Amino acid sequence: MKKSATGKRMEYMRGLAKIYYDVGEEGIRNGANKFFDSMDTKRDGKISLYEYLGFMASNHDGPLRQREWFHKLDKEQKGSLSREDVRTLYYMINSGRPFCIGCGEFVAAVYFTCVECFNVSCTLISVCLDCYEANRIHHQHNQFLDNFALLEFKRTGSKLPALKAPARKPQDSHAEYPENTKELRRMAKAYLRSTLEDPEEQKKIKKFVDSVRRDFQNFMKYKEYQRILGKKLELNCRGPEKFFKLLAKDPKNGLDNSDVETFYYIVRSGRPFCGGNCGLFITGTFFTCSESFGEDNTKCFYLCRECFKNGKFEKKDKFEKKDPIILDNFALLHVIGMGNQVKTVPKKNTPSNSAIVSSSGQ
Repeated sequence: MKKSATGKRMEYMRGLAKIYYDVGEEGIRNGANKFFDSMDTKRDGKISLYEYLGFMASNHDGPLRQREWFHKLDKEQKGSLSREDVRTLYYMINSGRPFCIGCGEFVAAVYFTCVECFNVSCTLISVCLDCYEANRIHHQHNQFLDNFALLEFKRTGSKLPALKAPARKPQDSHAEYPENTKELRRMAKAYLRSTLEDPEEQKKIKKFVDSVRRDFQNFMKYKEYQRILGKKLELNCRGPEKFFKLLAKDPKNGLDNSDVETFYYIVRSGRPFCGGNCGLFITGTFFTCSESFGEDNTKCFYLCRECFKNGKFEKKDKFEKKDPIILDNFALLHVIGMGNQVKTVPKKNTPSNSAIVSSSGQ
């Protein structure tokens, strides 16, 4: 049976929550278990709808208090929540995931945030990618950044222009995009459309595209990609051929103009490559050391989900501190924006430590 959009979002959240619980230090497990025990007033090892609604009404503001979220969290649809279900809720709250101001849906993946509200009040006024493209934005301000670009801006003070909202509704279809890069290409398109009234950024884009396209006609082959892009940009990429194939909608023909524009967005928004064993470009969620984040790229270290989950990296060569605090990019942005306390308890014999920000009611 094909999963619904909500089902896919919840599966994604469960996967991340499990990584934190399995790989993280003892403090995370203790926090998640304490959260469950605080909700389990009957002490029967499961959470009823009555317990859920009562606990959330007293300890949490927002849509997660609603009855429908009990049923969305109930993975087995048994009418009660297991510890695994509640761990997922614990992660969702503590990673600061927003609800879209356009459609009202929970945003599990990429979102666009009002830059002014984030800078002034640390509030996430956010819209999902679908609502951004469809102009379903009702907000007093009109400058947004996606969560990846906003995190890079906070790290480096980069000059990536904020997206103007509402964006011009796209005329192109997403059907032609490969599934593994569809979201990334849509974000790049949204960014490029938003710069149409920004002459300075348009000049930068044109200069970049012209500089890599002047030596080929319609498509850039892999050899040309190595020679031109490899010299122009210093990227921590240990799998250049795989990255080339990821960029190209049609790897046999090579990179076309839109592929090069997507590459420009990747560079400008600070999307990272994995510093673990795979060394590949990270298309979605990444993990990083919160203590070295904000320093230069030689000290800032990123991991994909698989390398972090399976411990496929050498901690001693990458982190200066003995017990680094590792967060995913969503939780890290929440920490930066809200100024929450990050707590960690060292755990022995694990490849890394991680932490989720503390939240009220835990």
